[in-house]
Amino acid sequence: MAELHKVPTGKFHPGYGCAIFAIMILTFGGIVTWMIYSGIAQDRQIATFTVENASPLPQLDVGDEDKLLLRKKLISFADNVDKGDEKTELSLEVKDCNALLALATEAGIGGKNGSQVYPDIIRIKRFDAVSAALETDLRYPIQKLTLVNIINSFTGQPPKEIRLLVGSATFKPDFDNGSFVVKIDAITVPGKPVSKGFVQNLQIAGWGDMLSLAKSENARIADTLKKITAWHITEDGSHLVLECSKAAPASTATPSH
Repeated sequence: MAELHKVPTGKFHPGYGCAIFAIMILTFGGIVTWMIYSGIAQDRQIATFTVENASPLPQLDVGDEDKLLLRKKLISFADNVDKGDEKTELSLEVKDCNALLALATEAGIGGKNGSQVYPDIIRIKRFDAVSAALETDLRYPIQKLTLVNIINSFTGQPPKEIRLLVGSATFKPDFDNGSFVVKIDAITVPGKPVSKGFVQNLQIAGWGDMLSLAKSENARIADTLKKITAWHITEDGSHLVLECSKAAPASTATPSH
């Protein structure tokens, strides 16, 4: 049988390869240029509503007895959830939520790789029953887009140059993928408008759920939060109440008021 041979039907020009290579370089270069431009633009925007230095948040005054009582309350709630009680509740005051920040630090949650611990970043002020939200004071560190910080990020070192976002933030409890979450909803800096895009970036990043760090570092916390089926803030705004009930799976639960 005669051997088959492929015969080119057109002429080959070495410039074709060069053209393809040039297109690849221009495309990649365009993407990199846009990323750099976007990063610089965002860094400049963040500089408009942040400061270089700011006083720390007030000292978190939580006594050993308060922390012990709160631990017992949390353990009791988690035990009842694990036992599958028909209905169990965890009622928290503002001071309890702030004490939780101290307990998180003692448990080693947060503060890794040069990051700040929760008590240095946030302080819960009040519960708003009307908007079903937690109102907080915020002192949030944001690293600058500098060569030193970029190098440190690649070498696993903490950032050396930061700005501080000092203002107030609103967080709203919700359910996401069958788990109880507390998401940042809005940020206010006196006299300085904060862009919606920045808040959206925080929602996508770590503050998309205030509890995400605790969930990732403590399996029991993560499991318990998945079993919460409803929540509400009392009418007088004194308590945030978490509920676990067999009758309502978390995936379909809504805030109860």
